[in-house]
Amino acid sequence: MRCRGFTLIELMITITLLGLILFVGVPLTQSWTNSSYQRDAAGLLKQGISRAKATALRNQGAVQDNAPAAVLCRSGQSLKLFSLNTGQSIDCTATSQPLWSTPIPAVAGIKVAGVDMACVAFSNRGLAVSGSTCTTGTLQVTAGSESSVDVPLI
Repeated sequence: MRCRGFTLIELMITITLLGLILFVGVPLTQSWTNSSYQRDAAGLLKQGISRAKATALRNQGAVQDNAPAAVLCRSGQSLKLFSLNTGQSIDCTATSQPLWSTPIPAVAGIKVAGVDMACVAFSNRGLAVSGSTCTTGTLQVTAGSESSVDVPLI
């Protein structure tokens, strides 16, 4: 009578091959997911910038000259859009209800010249205006070890 089954050598070869496939596959999968998170964050940032420009152009607060009419703030891992009134200063820690808010992926970072982005403010003409902490530069979105994706304010 003959026994059927796998020999110890066959099992060891199978486990070794499976380990090798996992060793090669995990970094590729991680790079792929980081790239996906980065694209998601860049898309949400572009959407937020577009909404902020539209809000600033509506100018419901009757803001004059080159003062900020709308501000897109980054608070932790979320983006928040606020409309400003005449004479109102930029306050990203405000407890008021934002016009729009969205979370960004936890592994994504938004930086300007190597510094975390705090806010982007727009005038009633839809142009970026600088504030105490707000930027007018190109934003870089990063995730993991992926190279940054530039998001212009134009």
